[in-house]
Amino acid sequence: MTALDPKLTSDSLTLSDGTQIALLRQRDSAVSEAIPVLCLHGWLDNANSYIPMLPYLPDMDLVCVDLPGHGHSSHLAGPYSVLDTVVRCLDIATALHWQRFHVVGHSLGGSLALMLAVAAPERVLSTTAIESAGPLTGTPEKFVARLQKAADDRAHPNRYASRTFATRDDAVEARLRAATMHRTSADLIIRRQLQETADGFTWRFDPALRNASLAYLDESQVEAALASIECRAHIVIAKDGFIINREETASRLALIKQLEITELPGDHHLHMDTPEPVAAAMNRFLGTRPALGG
Repeated sequence: MTALDPKLTSDSLTLSDGTQIALLRQRDSAVSEAIPVLCLHGWLDNANSYIPMLPYLPDMDLVCVDLPGHGHSSHLAGPYSVLDTVVRCLDIATALHWQRFHVVGHSLGGSLALMLAVAAPERVLSTTAIESAGPLTGTPEKFVARLQKAADDRAHPNRYASRTFATRDDAVEARLRAATMHRTSADLIIRRQLQETADGFTWRFDPALRNASLAYLDESQVEAALASIECRAHIVIAKDGFIINREETASRLALIKQLEITELPGDHHLHMDTPEPVAAAMNRFLGTRPALGG
């Protein structure tokens, strides 16, 4: 960790269905009214993905969770659908005794953050999505092939079993081949996503996360959801990221009533690679104090 890394508390909680959720929490005891912010990471990432931003967000009570199947949280017996995970995120807030709260999410976590505002408008005060404009959708033309792929994945449960890495650096290299991000960012993710075995290191995340989904929402459902968001919303877009050139991004964002858009240099993991401007955008949006006198 760098010199800017805050002193975090590591904890866990149990959801109503017995799922164990691991988390990192930062709250400055000197801040009397720190605002509650639930931080949700991307697919195959974990709570460590928010560590680079935390020093710049001093006025927040930040809870960064490992979503089910990721990091140190429980693996699930059932599928990892977006809507099921939304419900579990609400359960996380309840377990934290948060009646009302803000949400920030990256990538998959950004889709969850937006859908949380839809699912519980009376609880979500604001939603920030970093590199997300809502969930992936399916089309009728692709339904049959996707269903067949999903069924085949489940018929071969070892298809996505983790390979074994001789060293942690080998795992970092594998992550860098799969995603454009700084080495220090990949290393942070890997630290919480590896487990040591007698033969080396393997991924800690549930291999079932890589199974094809049984079903996708369609575009009209996502559009209806985004149009229903009543709280303030903030979208952070990377100039070299995933969503800036997607056909559906502009039309989706046009549906959100109280929307602020921040476009910044960087790739998909800009909140890790260049955390200060992303955190500054969050502070402006929420009206909170930036760290380090910035």
